Amino acid sequence: MRPENLSAAERSRILAPAAGLFGLGLVIGLVFTFEAIGHVAAWPLLPALDIQMPGTEAAWRRTHLGLLINAIAMIAFAAAGASIRLTQGARRWYIICVCVTGWSNSLGFLVGALFGVRGLAFGGSLTNTLNYLLFLIAVPTAFAQAWLLWRGARNTRLEAQA
Repeated sequence: MRPENLSAAERSRILAPAAGLFGLGLVIGLVFTFEAIGHVAAWPLLPALDIQMPGTEAAWRRTHLGLLINAIAMIAFAAAGASIRLTQGARRWYIICVCVTGWSNSLGFLVGALFGVRGLAFGGSLTNTLNYLLFLIAVPTAFAQAWLLWRGARNTRLEAQA
């Protein structure tokens, strides 16, 4: 099967989840702000509400930035899809890996902020183990998407030389 660029429809299968992740990152930015100021305040939309957020300011900062960076990375991988040439099966795996990496890594940040865990080692509490597993899922998919990006770029270069 001849390698092809990701079609617009295939790239949109990455961009739609990336947009959702970016939006969630913006919402988490509000939570980070509320944690930083110590209460919920969005005058004139909301009066000041004495609601304590779970987690720490540092955890919410990591989560906010982590979600935005993962979303931007997904957008970059989608854009790169227009320039790389992969077989149909490889394009399908590329899309899956980009989406799974972005979302599982981001959900790891969110679980960490909500439950005060880091997920840096397996075990401990159930939430720490969940956090660890979410980050762990992102590792092989990140390497796979990087390899597929390289392979697709190599295919493009080889076709241009031929």
